[in-house]
Formats: sequence, C-alpha cells, structure tokens
Amino acid sequence: MTLFFAIFLAIYEVAESREQVFSIRLLPKKVYQGEMVKVFIRPTSPEIRLLSCNFLGKEIPYVKDKTSYWCLLGAGLNEKTGLRLLTLRWEKGGEKGIWTVPIMVYKKDYPKEFLKVPEKMVEFPKPILKRVLEDQRAIRSALSSVSFNKFFDGHFIKPVPGQIKSPFGLRRYFNRKPRNPHSGVDLSAQRGTPVLASNSGRIVLVRDCYLSGKTVVINHGLGLYSIYAHLDKTFVHTGQIVQKGEKIGLSGMTGRATGPHLHWGISLYGMRVDPLSVLRIF
Repeated sequence: MTLFFAIFLAIYEVAESREQVFSIRLLPKKVYQGEMVKVFIRPTSPEIRLLSCNFLGKEIPYVKDKTSYWCLLGAGLNEKTGLRLLTLRWEKGGEKGIWTVPIMVYKKDYPKEFLKVPEKMVEFPKPILKRVLEDQRAIRSALSSVSFNKFFDGHFIKPVPGQIKSPFGLRRYFNRKPRNPHSGVDLSAQRGTPVLASNSGRIVLVRDCYLSGKTVVINHGLGLYSIYAHLDKTFVHTGQIVQKGEKIGLSGMTGRATGPHLHWGISLYGMRVDPLSVLRIF
C-alpha cells in the first residue's frame, strides 16, 4: 500500500466513522460529463462551521445562507467517469475535522458530425495559427481566476431568445479529423439582435478573435463565467460592471461563422460546461 493511498484511506475512514456532520443535496441529482450541479450543504448542528470545499483537486468557493451553505460542482467533457470526493473541512467549538462526500461522475454521450471540407479549413497557415493560439491563451487567461465573491443574483437568462442551432458538446470531424467539441451552444439570432448579459458581473475580456470573432467574457464570481461570441458590435469594456439583462452587444457573424448567430458559453473553474445546466440550477 502506497503512503498516498494509506493517507487517503485513513481520511475516508475517519470521516465515515464520525457522526454525520452535514446533509448534502445535489440539484440536479447526478453529475454528468460536461454539466454542473448546485450542492446544498446543511450542517447537522448550528455550531458547525464550514471552512473549505475541495473537489477534483481544487479548492472551490461556497456561499453561506442563513443556516446552510451551497457551492457549484462541474465535470468537464473529458473528465473520467467514476467516483470522486467532495472534501469539506469544518470546525465546531475549536474542534476541526474533515467530512468527505462521494460524488459519482456519470458518462454522457454527445452527438458527432462528419463534414467534408477544403483542406485549408482543417489546417491553418502559420500566421493564422499564431493568432488563433494567442486568442486561445487570452480566453483561457480570462477564465482562469476563481473569485470567492458572488457577483450574480438569482436565475440566469438566455442572452437572446433564439432556439439552439448547434448543441453543446457536438464533436465535428473535418475530413475525418476530430476537432475540439463544441464548447457552448449556438443560438439563432439575426444580425443586430441585442445580446443581454446572462447575469450580473464584471467584464474581463473584449477581444476580436480569429475564430470566435468579437468576443465578450463576463466574470460572475465563484469561478463562473459566461462567453458571448461572433458579435457584430460590442458595447462594453474590460473592467466594466454589468447588470443582468444589460445589453452588451449585437449578434452577428464575425470570426469564422457561416451565418449570423450567437455562440453562448459557460465556464466553471476553467472547465467548459453546458450553458443549459446553469439555467436548470438557478
């Protein structure tokens, strides 16, 4: 038995052998690849205070309500299925402990699409590839910070009223070469349709990208971000505070797009998750 496994087993056994410290409820009840859930954490005694939450090797923020707490969990599209542990550190009258909650990550199948396209659409020339990689680094950097403050309020809204044209997780194959899965949903929107902030937050990126065109990213706090791409115009700037429903731009087809629409994405702790899951839990 390795030292790591022995420590892991000891922590798990100690936590399981204690009197129950928290009651846990997930909304929805299961964690699937590419989705997020809201976890309600209720202490079994008013004297118990939550100190920290850890999941998938990261400390994650939580929110305290009157008598309980909640946090957000998610699994990326490439997260392996199987058992994970949500680790809760707590304190009660000077006594400290660890409570572990088994969380199962379930498999979810996403659609595939096979397209025959000119080879130049599959491989980028070096100057264009350089710009694409710079854009990707800028977006990853904008999504990387995890704030322990909550900037959003209440439920999230769709940024445009249109129907879904292309679902989250769709994996396209160009000339049988796999591309990255679709990291958001494409919503129908004629050019010039007002695009609204899905919830309140701070603008952390306004950039004209080669692939996603004019792109806006909003930090909603708690590691949660929303992304709006292929905009025709943007009305916000980096550092600006926006309110839920505020107009941040107009839909369009900038970047690599075959027609006007809005690409809407959600990122949680740097992982892209299905935007529809944020509508389900708030």
